[in-house]
Amino acid sequence: MATRNIPVAEAGPSVADVMLRAPRAVPPDTTVADARTTFENPRVRLLLVADGDRFLGAVTRDHVDAAPDGATTLGELAADAVLVRPDDPVDRAVEVLEADETDRIPVVTGEGTLVGLICFNRRHGHFCVDG
Repeated sequence: MATRNIPVAEAGPSVADVMLRAPRAVPPDTTVADARTTFENPRVRLLLVADGDRFLGAVTRDHVDAAPDGATTLGELAADAVLVRPDDPVDRAVEVLEADETDRIPVVTGEGTLVGLICFNRRHGHFCVDG
């Protein structure tokens, strides 16, 4: 799906207005070797791990680089991630992005369902949204 950019100053009012609605997630049995291949794409900076729609955690390139080769799966490596909810204000997402020094945040419902991804562009002036 194509994406477009919305300037932060024009975004809002809620996270649901500025999230990618179909984030790609990988299953927990994804191997570290497969993740390393995925991270060869410089646009990939975070892997979301989900069992169906249930969000389990996130894995960064650093997690994968530090993992031993072999049977390690992303389900074993998935770490708690800073999250936002779809009804949170956009300002909250910006605060979290800046405080965590990241450009990606999973959007998860109170029931733990992965519903989106907040994506800042590289200059942190725009949100990447479904186009």
